[in-house]
Amino acid sequence: MAKGIFIVLDGLDGSGKSTIAKMLHDYIYSKEGYNALLTSEPTDGKYGREIRKMLAEEKNPKENAGKMLELFVNDRREHLRDTIIPFLKGKNKGKNAVICDRYYYSTIAFQSTQGIDANKIIGKNRDFLKPDIAFIMDITPEIALDRIEHRKKEKFEQLEFMKELRENFLRMKEMIDDNIKIIDASKSNREVFEQIKEEIDKIL
Repeated sequence: MAKGIFIVLDGLDGSGKSTIAKMLHDYIYSKEGYNALLTSEPTDGKYGREIRKMLAEEKNPKENAGKMLELFVNDRREHLRDTIIPFLKGKNKGKNAVICDRYYYSTIAFQSTQGIDANKIIGKNRDFLKPDIAFIMDITPEIALDRIEHRKKEKFEQLEFMKELRENFLRMKEMIDDNIKIIDASKSNREVFEQIKEEIDKIL
């Protein structure tokens, strides 16, 4: 199986995870003896493109839960097979690290908020590669929505949905036996990054 280090950042839109993921990629890449890849879900593959289309065009956050679940699972299977695992097992010199912006924690949190039983979602993701460490970026929906107010909203970016979604992210540690760290993402990017760097330095 994969021999490199697999790191995931997840949480609400507006939590700053994409910015922190980039900072983390640059930090690991700068360390001697390390290769780093920054990737994200949904991908730009055929399933990922269909997901993005639904997110942009649909208005009701509760609709098409089953279809979205299947699309995310298929997208993840392709992502692991074509991108993540080949990089982690790469023959290049040094240690390989993949930083992934969103992973199956999003699927569990979002699609259970849509109404699908969490255990069913966990079952569909059970055979996928476990991250070495995952960070759930915790922030209130109010702050998150304020941070993303300048861009066009997607179907899940609605206050009541996001309140329930946040609770499902916070329950993640109880639902699955992964190495999950909950991070206070309401602080500045530099403060958040320092919290995460401290944990990453333990496993590099």
